[in-house]
Amino acid sequence: MYHYVRPVPTQLDYSRYLHVDDFCRQLDWFAARYTFIERDAFLGSLREGRACEGVVLTFDDGLSDHYCYVVPELIKRGLWGVFYVPTGMYSKGKLLDVHRIHLLLGRFGGDMALKLLQDILTEEMMSHHHVKDFHEATYGSQRNDPATNSFKRILNFFISYEWRERVLDQLMERFLAGGNERDLVDEFYTTPRQIRAIHDAGMIVGSHGVSHLVMSKLGLEEQEREIVDSFAFLEDATGSRPITFCYPHGGFHTFTRETEQLLATQGALFSFNVEARDVTADDVRLRPQALPRYDCNKFPFGTASFGPKRPVSPQPAAGHGLE
Repeated sequence: MYHYVRPVPTQLDYSRYLHVDDFCRQLDWFAARYTFIERDAFLGSLREGRACEGVVLTFDDGLSDHYCYVVPELIKRGLWGVFYVPTGMYSKGKLLDVHRIHLLLGRFGGDMALKLLQDILTEEMMSHHHVKDFHEATYGSQRNDPATNSFKRILNFFISYEWRERVLDQLMERFLAGGNERDLVDEFYTTPRQIRAIHDAGMIVGSHGVSHLVMSKLGLEEQEREIVDSFAFLEDATGSRPITFCYPHGGFHTFTRETEQLLATQGALFSFNVEARDVTADDVRLRPQALPRYDCNKFPFGTASFGPKRPVSPQPAAGHGLE
């Protein structure tokens, strides 16, 4: 599982990402030790209810990084991947809230970002602060400073969705300093034309929801809308009905059995969770809508790079751990 794969970003002194050179080194490492599963063999194993040996590469969030850096490298190597695209930013003309959070942290760092947030936050906004799993099961594998973890937990898990966008609108005014967020959307994400090109290059394009929301925080009708609307958008963009979904943020605390049932009803062949272990035949047969996958940081060369003002940790920093 990968997210940001890029060269050194500019104007984001505290950012975290996987450098494209390390991505290539990791692909070399996998190639020397494992087999990359052929796309048709992987899909066949899922349809037949069996496991198969090898590596599947997945890329979340519909980032322009994937079109610019990842897909050309995969094509050069004769590989394929699964690209999970959220769809809400195309109609709203705003970055998704999860990515606004990343950019705010990348620009200001955890301490300043948390201070700016605390100046806005009120108790009435915190609708899910009581959920035990959101305290205990989030960001445990990441090497964040306490302020960064607090900022992310508040905005990704604790705050009511009724309030989150409005709070982030205020914080983004400070980030943009008079600039236009629509311009950021066009730079940050793959465009619908690029999504079609990724599909036509032999990659699988799957859904990451509309707005990258924690599904377990939503009612069933809202969950269904996230799935149905995103599938419809991607079918229009690619010409093919999506067959896969991955859960925003990931972890068993972020979705429910009802979510899995909704996905199966909409024709998802499989969905990915975040759980660091191999996919087994039992997973494929008994729970195909919650398949495990590893974070890229679990393997050599997957450790995140940092902007110039972020301290380099001696421990692995999650390549995924940006949500």
